[in-house]
Amino acid sequence: MTPGQPVPLPAAAASARAAHSTKEALMDAAESLLAQHGVAGASARDITREAGANLGAINYHFGSKENLVLEVYARRMRPMNRERIAQLDALEKSAGPKGPKLEQIVEVLVRPVVEARESQGKEFEVMQLICRGFQEANPQVKGFLEKEFAEIAQRFEDAVVKAVPGLAPEEVYWRMKFMGGAMNHGLDVWSRFDDMPHPNPKVQPARLDREAFIQRLVAFVAAGFAATLPAKA
Repeated sequence: MTPGQPVPLPAAAASARAAHSTKEALMDAAESLLAQHGVAGASARDITREAGANLGAINYHFGSKENLVLEVYARRMRPMNRERIAQLDALEKSAGPKGPKLEQIVEVLVRPVVEARESQGKEFEVMQLICRGFQEANPQVKGFLEKEFAEIAQRFEDAVVKAVPGLAPEEVYWRMKFMGGAMNHGLDVWSRFDDMPHPNPKVQPARLDREAFIQRLVAFVAAGFAATLPAKA
């Protein structure tokens, strides 16, 4: 072997590396296609073609296309939700008995999604994937997302009730749903801003950078949580 020539990997190590590369390629390809077309529109054939793998690779590495889809969502959702819980824990610890302010709570819920820290430069694609996930008709995806967000929902509902004492607990449910709609639709529009029509010449939206988007979304959602119900309600 000449100096500087790479040392060949043992056969088992080379095989493991190739398998890992194929698995990651399948997940990357599935993520991209799911973000664009949803579960029904991203076929196994399209995923394997995009990944440069053979048609049986999905079953070999994941058992089924359905398992691959759930792995793709888990790869993005779980780190994001762990970050949310960690930030809320730290926020509540630093705030003391009175608890954190409403705007701080909302920001902890919003910021990890927008920043998409694990996305490696594919922030908008990840956002589209997340937004599509909540719109999916696929029962497996819906069930998975509901389970993944159960702890998040409970923790943030409890924090909001404490931060807004005048807000009836039964009202929190609806405001959490309104917040989810505003956040998911807002993320979808922001991620596809250049492709969105803006027909009203009197209302031309400004392009927002990441921080500007976070600040506006937090302000909007916090105002919604703090809003007083009409007397008739």
